Amino acid sequence: GCPLVRDVFELTGDFCRVPKRKCHRHYCWEKLRRAEVDLERVRVWYKLDELFEQERNVRAAMTNRAGLLALMLHQTIQHDPLTTD
Repeated sequence: GCPLVRDVFELTGDFCRVPKRKCHRHYCWEKLRRAEVDLERVRVWYKLDELFEQERNVRAAMTNRAGLLALMLHQTIQHDPLTTD
């Protein structure tokens, strides 16, 4: 049977006990439930895509971090004028 909800989105854990053909209150609930599941899957795919993009950006930053150009352009400041390097 159709899962019963409270306040539109909060599942109660109970189910409608009326046979599916006789229940006019929960018409086409299976299609709606499938649509909810599909929507949740799409949300998860988007989140996964965002995480893959973040991982790619972090990996690109890590490979550029130890590059020769960055070492050549890096400047150090000598704070103690009495010491020589």
